Amino acid sequence: MRKKIMIAVDQSIHSRNAMAYAARMAETLKEIDFALFHIQPMISQYLVEEAVRNPRSKAELHRIYEKNRQASHLLLENCKAHLQSKGIDVNCIEIKTQPRQHGIAEDILTAAEVGSYDAVLVGRRGISGLQEMFMGSVTSNLLAGSQVIPVWVVDGRVSSDDVLVAVDGSAQSLRSVDHVAYIFSRISTARLQFLNIEPRLDDFCEMEASPGDTSALEEAMQASNKKYISDFSAKAMEILKKAEILPDQVSFATLKKQFFTGKAIIETAKKQGFGTVVIGKSGMGNNRHLGKVASYVIQKMSDAAVWMVS
Repeated sequence: MRKKIMIAVDQSIHSRNAMAYAARMAETLKEIDFALFHIQPMISQYLVEEAVRNPRSKAELHRIYEKNRQASHLLLENCKAHLQSKGIDVNCIEIKTQPRQHGIAEDILTAAEVGSYDAVLVGRRGISGLQEMFMGSVTSNLLAGSQVIPVWVVDGRVSSDDVLVAVDGSAQSLRSVDHVAYIFSRISTARLQFLNIEPRLDDFCEMEASPGDTSALEEAMQASNKKYISDFSAKAMEILKKAEILPDQVSFATLKKQFFTGKAIIETAKKQGFGTVVIGKSGMGNNRHLGKVASYVIQKMSDAAVWMVS
């Protein structure tokens, strides 16, 4: 089955990085289509209302709409040519634009859901610096607002095809596995590692007692984590098997926690040369909010892509 990825673009270098990552993914996945998507600037509601009353204002408003449409279309054509220069077939690229209706992030996510895209791909500091200064980070709003569509965030230049999937044994982690399995289905060159960071008691409560006073609780928690991960691994392998991903393409690792989980994930990714990190939006928490681990990884990861799965 062909994959459909929406790339939210503007004129920034961050969008170029996102497109470079898209081209890299296309080399691996082969059966993949891209939609380059750009939101045109919002026009003041005051001007819209004035145009209803004044024919002259209506003509001027129409010229503004048309100017924005043409500028957006030119940007998208340039982005399309850039993807073609990276080796992507023109028939695998479509361009889409629309005036801003609500917020940039909300409009992107709505379009992605309506179009049944498999993911939204964006440069970490796009859409534009001025817009982020006055309206908050578009990327952050995409991540916080996504309830269905996975968001792929690219920072810098990605130089590895290997994928690290952070898991904690939760249902959220199984959704991450399901997304990865779908994207890499029947791709024999894919290399996937599933990483579990052992939890510590201070992840769940403020520690005032000495370590000796809580050793029994720590042991019980580690035993519980092992059972969670054992059960999780069996379910994950079943999902991967159905996607025709072979056992020798997959590895599982558990690390003893020495510092914050998000930092441990980043350190592992950098040391072992992973180009893509997959993480659940909030792990065992409420997936309507971006968890602190996911937020940390997305903010701190460099020269890599982070896939956030809701």
